[in-house]
Amino acid sequence: MQTLIAALLITPALTAPTAQLETLENPPATVLSDEVIKKAVRETIAEDAHPAPEKRPGGGVIRADAISARMSAAFDQAKVPDCLHEDALKHQPAHIGPVKVVGPYSLPWIVAAVVRGKCR
Repeated sequence: MQTLIAALLITPALTAPTAQLETLENPPATVLSDEVIKKAVRETIAEDAHPAPEKRPGGGVIRADAISARMSAAFDQAKVPDCLHEDALKHQPAHIGPVKVVGPYSLPWIVAAVVRGKCR
């Protein structure tokens, strides 16, 4: 009984490679000429449901106002802050480990920022 079951399981595995070899030995005779390729491309483009993107008149143009805004933001970020305003500790944050120090307790950090030149 076990021999019969094993034979039934092995038979498809033995016949499958010969079927694959037959298809590989006799490929369909198709010739890819320029006309066939052009026709396939046209059919593919005709079937495509997505239209071509519209051309924008100002697309890809770098405007001076965008560059100016970016440069202004970069200069504002890079300037040395005033020691008497809320951004005095922008370049030297006041914290002890994971705990942030705020209010009058941050006065030693403001003094250190003045000495180090982190604020003016």
